[in-house]
Amino acid sequence: MLYLDDRLPTHPKILKAGARLGPGGASSALHLYMLGLTYATVHLTDGFLPCSFVSSCGVVSKSSLVANVLSARGIGLWRKVRGGYVIHDFQKHNPKAAVIKAKRERDRLRKAAERAERAGRNGNLSTVDNARTRARVCTKVPCTKRIGADTDPKSTSTGARRLALARGHETPSFALACVVMREALDQAATVDHDTGIATAGEYFKTFCARRGLAYDADLVRKAYDAVTVTQRRRA
Repeated sequence: MLYLDDRLPTHPKILKAGARLGPGGASSALHLYMLGLTYATVHLTDGFLPCSFVSSCGVVSKSSLVANVLSARGIGLWRKVRGGYVIHDFQKHNPKAAVIKAKRERDRLRKAAERAERAGRNGNLSTVDNARTRARVCTKVPCTKRIGADTDPKSTSTGARRLALARGHETPSFALACVVMREALDQAATVDHDTGIATAGEYFKTFCARRGLAYDADLVRKAYDAVTVTQRRRA
């Protein structure tokens, strides 16, 4: 998260840099300075900006010249160092990269522990113990009819085939993988308020492991893409 002082556009050093650069200089100085803040925040560089960042910046024209002015004596918004620049007082107003990384790791471990605890509590559930899945199966197949190897696959409903496949501990079909991914996305949204592939993927793997289903990274990605695209279209 990047926080900016609302007085930054009229900061005396920005205006002074703009005066040195000439017409439109204040806009260029402000733009490059803000891009530098963004880069340092996203990449956790503790305020360091490599020369490659400045030279490859296609948004601000003559970015190298602007960088030299930002780091010039009397302005000092940046400080020239070996290999690039350092934003003045960056660490005074922003947490250190080590602190942010440590917090992210603690959050990751906490979420992993919560998922493991939930999986442990639900470890006694049947192979496909989901109310929606059971409802879909029961509406298409009589409950007294056993689903298994003796059932004619041509006359078996889609829901029943998915249930039989899960009970057989086989590699899931893509359709079943999408069913599991929808459950994973629902769980990720409800518990973690995060429907990114990393969080949803962890739930997907947990649900597959609980059901005895095989999976790999490629299946996780394909199922996630298919389900999220469908959800966006419906929305």
